[in-house]
Amino acid sequence: MGRYDGSLRLNQADAEALEVLVDLTDERLLVHTGSTVIGDWRLGELLIRGEDDGFHLRVEGEEVVVSTNDDVGLALELGLRSASPRLRRRMATRKR
Repeated sequence: MGRYDGSLRLNQADAEALEVLVDLTDERLLVHTGSTVIGDWRLGELLIRGEDDGFHLRVEGEEVVVSTNDDVGLALELGLRSASPRLRRRMATRKR
């Protein structure tokens, strides 16, 4: 599975973003900042929606937004079905 450099922020207009590494391993999504794991979730327990500003993850009653250096690759690897029209077009182009 893949690793993606990116950022994570709370779903608020004034929220600052953290630089993170997103790692998909064994049906889990891990989010690291430096050497610290700040998120470790089974994919089955996440609600993930692909939007133009990144992936909106509903986790433990909170929503965070993750953007990566390859949103299309991450969306394809996740098998994402809920995505913005723009992201869906980019995913279709990559599949060809």
